[in-house]
Amino acid sequence: MRFLRNTRWAILWGAFIFILTGIPGSVLPKLPSYIDLFQPDKIAHLFVFAVFFILLIRSFRNPGTPSQVARNQVFFAFLISMFVAGATEFLQEFVIPLRVASPWDFIANLAGCFVGWGVIRVWKKDEGRRTRDEGRET
Repeated sequence: MRFLRNTRWAILWGAFIFILTGIPGSVLPKLPSYIDLFQPDKIAHLFVFAVFFILLIRSFRNPGTPSQVARNQVFFAFLISMFVAGATEFLQEFVIPLRVASPWDFIANLAGCFVGWGVIRVWKKDEGRRTRDEGRET
């Protein structure tokens, strides 16, 4: 139960991702097709999955996380993120009317995970630096 409480923000953000998946593509802004990779929705995919990845990692660092998950938190964060990314594309292709799956969306989701991982690594490095600096002051 503690694990679910610790992961509640990641779970809620994942639910938010699925809600966004249901927005009809016709309401999203379009740019010329030759710059498909830089459509506004690709930036949104990147941001949403970066936040999701960060929330997953941070929730896996809390007490009550199963030891297997805590030891392999980056692997499990990528695994869960890629499952959610694939599921959203599947839903857009086969369930949600007026939506289609896109490999570019999936790539943007994956890129967002790497951005989230980079942010986590920078934070972790900064936390270590602050801890060392505080030790020197005493």
